[in-house]
Amino acid sequence: MLHTHQRQSRFELFIYYAVAFLLLWEWLRPLQDFTETSHTSYFIIFIGLTCLFTFFRLKWYVTFPICAGLILLALYLIFYQSEPSYLAALFADIKDNLSLMSMGMWSDMYPSFRTLLFYILLWLLVYLLHYWVVYQQRIFFFLLMTIVYVTILDTFTPYDATFAIVRIMVFGFCLLGLLYFDRLRAAEGVRVSQKARLNWFLPMLVLVLVSASLGASLPKSDPKWPDPVPFFKAVTNQDGTAGQNKVGYSADDSSLGGPFSEDRTPVFKWSGKEPSYFRVETKSIYTGKGWEDASNDTKPTRLKDDDVPNRWFTDRVKTEEHEMRVDIESDYRFNHAVYPIGTTNLTPMENIPLQMMGKTEKIVPANQNPPENLGNYQISFLSPTFILEDLQRIKVPTKQQVNQQVGREYLQLPSTLPERVKTLANSLTETKDNMYDKAKAIEDYLGSAKFSYETQNVAVPGRNEDYVDQFLFDTMMGYCDNFSTSMIVMLRSIGIPARWVKGYTSGQLYETQIGVDNVYEVTNNNAHSWVEVYFPNRGWVTFEPTKGFTNPETFTNETTASDQTDDQKDEEDQPASDEQENEQTQQPQQPETEQPPQQEEQTAQTKPSMVHIGSILGYVAGAIVLLGFISWLLYRFRSRWLPFFIVRKVKRLPDEEAFFYAYAALLKQLKRRGNEKKPSMTLREFASLIDDKDGDHHMSELTQLYERALYRREDASALWRQSAKLWENLINRR
Repeated sequence: MLHTHQRQSRFELFIYYAVAFLLLWEWLRPLQDFTETSHTSYFIIFIGLTCLFTFFRLKWYVTFPICAGLILLALYLIFYQSEPSYLAALFADIKDNLSLMSMGMWSDMYPSFRTLLFYILLWLLVYLLHYWVVYQQRIFFFLLMTIVYVTILDTFTPYDATFAIVRIMVFGFCLLGLLYFDRLRAAEGVRVSQKARLNWFLPMLVLVLVSASLGASLPKSDPKWPDPVPFFKAVTNQDGTAGQNKVGYSADDSSLGGPFSEDRTPVFKWSGKEPSYFRVETKSIYTGKGWEDASNDTKPTRLKDDDVPNRWFTDRVKTEEHEMRVDIESDYRFNHAVYPIGTTNLTPMENIPLQMMGKTEKIVPANQNPPENLGNYQISFLSPTFILEDLQRIKVPTKQQVNQQVGREYLQLPSTLPERVKTLANSLTETKDNMYDKAKAIEDYLGSAKFSYETQNVAVPGRNEDYVDQFLFDTMMGYCDNFSTSMIVMLRSIGIPARWVKGYTSGQLYETQIGVDNVYEVTNNNAHSWVEVYFPNRGWVTFEPTKGFTNPETFTNETTASDQTDDQKDEEDQPASDEQENEQTQQPQQPETEQPPQQEEQTAQTKPSMVHIGSILGYVAGAIVLLGFISWLLYRFRSRWLPFFIVRKVKRLPDEEAFFYAYAALLKQLKRRGNEKKPSMTLREFASLIDDKDGDHHMSELTQLYERALYRREDASALWRQSAKLWENLINRR
């Protein structure tokens, strides 16, 4: 069997490590196809360098700082670029996650901590492969597990393993053949020339390549079981008969309920400094089963000079201007715009005339032959900040005021709505005396422990059942549509105008770019619905009742003198003046974070986990070179700094052991300085050689004391105390 002390061909070992690396790479390739991981390049670079360090058999004090530095650099680039104090934030997150682990809350761990653990796992796996290949000379088990892993993914996920299987078989059989040859050689105890190795390896390589080529090129019959997933769903009663599975955004919301299927298909990317919800449309008519457009929504408004005609809040609301770029995926099947709340200007890269569809506020092409989708466009928008004390002074408006200012449809309810829904809304809000507190009471109730976020086991109301009533009193589990619709219905039942908004959350970090805006990616999983409540003389204010999400609106307790003056004017305003001011009013919001429990790792801004390697590859390479250079300097000049640690260690050893360890350490230190003891030399001969170079007799004196302890069995403790100072002077010499 091959051991580390045996002389091996460096080329042979390199082949072993290279093939082991390629097999391990096959474990990482599918991650970005069936998980949320899009930065697998970092992992591949890491395992490649770790294999290289192991091949060169660098000391742990060289490899450890480099590998640890690579991990810290990757975590910074993926998760912590926006943190002013990276290491402090990282250690705080580690502390929090260790607490979560101690409580058994494994699913609540942060994506950054999971990534750290994955790096450590890969690091250990590289050394495990080193042990299997170099020492045990057996790789069959790892090869078998790789084949099983890839074939299962090919069967049950979108990952296509057609060529992966071919690569694995070629790499695996070549490595199996080489290791089997070495085991035979070791068992027979014979020395084999390089020519004999080639005579073994080349025919085997040709046979493997020819077999793989024939297997890949020959015609194959269609599978008798092409997709086992539907079969398993049917057997387990998960065939979707309970309700239509929803995937991403849907234009038809007339029948809500049923499961929501996860789908990571990209919808669009956006770049900017202000994360936001992206709205598509609003709907105002609740039927008891779902939502429909307002009946008078028939007059679209053209966007002149790309200016959006709507204003979602009045001048009394503080705003801050922002810009962003949106890039719609080419295969997105809708041609509407996605835009943040407060949009004032939307400029397509292509010269496409746009229009806004009345009360739904959907922005679509205005020409008769619309494009498949809008492609790329620039957006300017105003992000609002609402003052809590200001909102809490506003009373529930009368029906006449609502009709005059925004429209009676925002108080519409079906006649079939069960009375207990209205009773519940009144009981939750009867102690509140203003619009904001009433709305917040309903929002808090839906976010309480009574309700659960669920995407699969979601009921569909029966023929005589109401969608909201079923959720509030029977199932108490669902996703965003259940929560948002229920809040709107309860608000309307107590006279507060509200509407249903659907679109997308802000997604998750896709790419960091030095000196420019970060890029975020939004997928079908980010499809979402939320609530907007109309506040007289303020506009539409966003509320987020869905459990696991956070209200994206910005609220503050700061109150200025001008705000108080405006509030006094509100009490004197007549409905007619309100109408003039609020005809232009329609909706505010500025999102921060929002994540449902089922996709907790999708944290959009504080814990993003997905970055592409492209724009920062040079930065990573530079950092690796710098770390490597520092490690080389430390290794090159180790003879100057290692004695400090050796002396400290020797002082902690018992006196009866210290002499023997110290003398051996001194010999190693002399070797680092270029004074290596040859095997044919005695200790006294070597000591005389050192003394001749140094011009004294210190090494000979120390050696005589050491030989007395080693050969004569004299008191090693007493001899060490006598020679400790002499030894320390010798090991600290430059």
